[in-house]
Amino acid sequence: MRKEDLAIIVVDDLQFSREVVKSGLTKSGFADVRTASSADEALYLLNQRRAHVVLADFWMPGMNGLEMTDLIRRWDENNDRYTGIVLLTAEDTASSIVVAFERGVDDFISKSANQFELAARVFGAGRSAWEQNSLRERMRTLSSQFLRVKQFSLQDPETNLPNRSQLELHIESLIEHCNARGGGLGLGLIEISAANGELRLGTLKTIANSIQLSLRPMDMVSRFNLNTFAVLVQYGNPEQFNPDLFSRLIQNIRRHTQQTSDQGRQLQIAVGIWYGHEFEPAPTVDEIVAMAHQASLPIN
Repeated sequence: MRKEDLAIIVVDDLQFSREVVKSGLTKSGFADVRTASSADEALYLLNQRRAHVVLADFWMPGMNGLEMTDLIRRWDENNDRYTGIVLLTAEDTASSIVVAFERGVDDFISKSANQFELAARVFGAGRSAWEQNSLRERMRTLSSQFLRVKQFSLQDPETNLPNRSQLELHIESLIEHCNARGGGLGLGLIEISAANGELRLGTLKTIANSIQLSLRPMDMVSRFNLNTFAVLVQYGNPEQFNPDLFSRLIQNIRRHTQQTSDQGRQLQIAVGIWYGHEFEPAPTVDEIVAMAHQASLPIN
């Protein structure tokens, strides 16, 4: 990082003071130096384009340097960024320094400081802000990459449906929901096989779309394994759960795959259904899956 890379805003209600500070910084190698005559103007400039360092007079009419610091820190927090803040003052008492640092100021410098000290302190605050923002950017990138990896790890790449891992997480959340608020859930495992033992990709996608079109938005369909799809439904009371739902699903699958199944042969389908409510005690995810497997019956 070079001085030329840093963006600076100088804030002072006195034009002469602003120009003296700007001139000193420019002579020291800073190329991007803007000036503002008030805290409000500085905030406007900061909102237009970020700055690495705001160098402001401690005492200004209207909003003073500490009040401006409070606003900038809130902006930074809301926007996940960091702005270096250096306050200039004719006072150099210990109490002023303590108050400034407690309010979030990065550095505190006397107006009587020479050009070289001023430039050094501004560069130090700018370097700190640059490093903090670089770290935040790397963290955002890592978080984004992690979310993408997590998404792909919970998604079946061939059908773009949730995979078994995501299904099991959803079953866990529904079990907790039913324990806390009542209601029940049902799980259907639909095992499909072709005559040659392997489903083509086009057939898999057709089956996935067929099941999705037959369900409510709140229900979930996932690819459980190579040839098995899972349907998870939630209901408020036992009367609302209708096992005939799966008969309709099978009919839709057969209708939509007539032209896409291998060599036009009819697919072989078996369905296992488990449903329950008011769990005492609540079954585990593995137990629910096992009970659905055990109930599997071939469908002609």
